[in-house]
Amino acid sequence: MATLGIQEWKRTERQYVAILQSLDRFEPGTIREIEKSNGEIILGGTIRGTDQTDWYALAYDRNEWDFDEARMRARQALERYRSAHHITAS
Repeated sequence: MATLGIQEWKRTERQYVAILQSLDRFEPGTIREIEKSNGEIILGGTIRGTDQTDWYALAYDRNEWDFDEARMRARQALERYRSAHHITAS
């Protein structure tokens, strides 16, 4: 599993999206919603050359959260990821 961090933020009409890893790391066509709760959607896919699913991006509903709240929630989500995968922040 990769050490994730927010590479960039994108804004769609309905969501703030935190991109966590390059799309090139994933098998084509495998990105999908892998978890959804409380206005947060975790998008993930299969890492190229493996059968492992990893996080690609986090998306937050713009009707529920402003950008600062989305950034805070993304940081919290990354902490949950690191804890679940026993990764220390560098």
